[in-house]
Amino acid sequence: MIVVNDILTSNIEFEDTYVAIGNFDGVHYGHKKLINETIKAARENSKKAVVFTFEKHPLEFLFPERKFDYINTNEEKLYLLESLGVDVVIMQKLDKNFLEYTPLEFVRILKNKLKVKEIFVGFNFSFGKGGLGTAEDLEYLAEIHNIKVNELPPVTLDGELVSSSAIRKKIANSDFDGAIKLLDHPMIVIGEVIHGKKIARQLGFPTTNIKMDNNRLYPPSGIYGAFLQVSDKNSKVLYGVVNIGYNPTLKQEMSLEVHILDFDREVYGEKMYIQIVKFMRKEKKFSSIDELKATIQADVDRWKLFKREMKYGRTSSKS
Repeated sequence: MIVVNDILTSNIEFEDTYVAIGNFDGVHYGHKKLINETIKAARENSKKAVVFTFEKHPLEFLFPERKFDYINTNEEKLYLLESLGVDVVIMQKLDKNFLEYTPLEFVRILKNKLKVKEIFVGFNFSFGKGGLGTAEDLEYLAEIHNIKVNELPPVTLDGELVSSSAIRKKIANSDFDGAIKLLDHPMIVIGEVIHGKKIARQLGFPTTNIKMDNNRLYPPSGIYGAFLQVSDKNSKVLYGVVNIGYNPTLKQEMSLEVHILDFDREVYGEKMYIQIVKFMRKEKKFSSIDELKATIQADVDRWKLFKREMKYGRTSSKS
């Protein structure tokens, strides 16, 4: 997958591209439907499927005093987009000049730099200076340049509108399963392995500590089952138990730690790709170290059982 950080200075020659435009924070179920439609149209015409997104949400740039919590980092967004089969991502850097472009000027950029054939946008799409351009405006301006615009209607699941805002709200309300449902994929965390206090190692459950990003949301505090890969997103898939939170019995400070099953290699400084898939329990403070150790062992055993059931199917307890 090709990644372009500034379409205005790119020297790549494009021809008849099919482009999905949006912020795509979380790359959720609704985003996937839009992007898959883009990919389908591109493949049918033997052309490139392009996602045009931004390195920052325009609202963050316009209102820097507000804290904007992302569902994913840009690296995680690219990871998810590549997994869908996107050919090119324009991760457009934002500055004052770019945000001043009128809707007409933005369409001209798409036409002149990307040679766009078709555009795919969501029902609530806005663009251009001040976000004043609507999907209807886009359709009118694009028609002048012989570009077709496809507007995806609202996407719902069980009557609930799928949106990044809804997912952020579910995470804030500790509704992990609800967030996963709207995302339509595990919660993704990509981060560097850093040195911790090695307390868990003394308990017999060594963990890797992941460097956390202050600008993104993490799953609610708790214990989770996860799949993970070390150093390379194409490496062997491992299983791990993830602890997100303040670890009230021992450290009382925010951290993300992973106990990797059947793994004993040192991985400090390496990158870890984590897919958090199953909520197992909330964090709690234990009355003794022995109680803590027993509960951690139970967490590991539960995840090992889940692992076996995924591979072989549920086995009868009467066998």
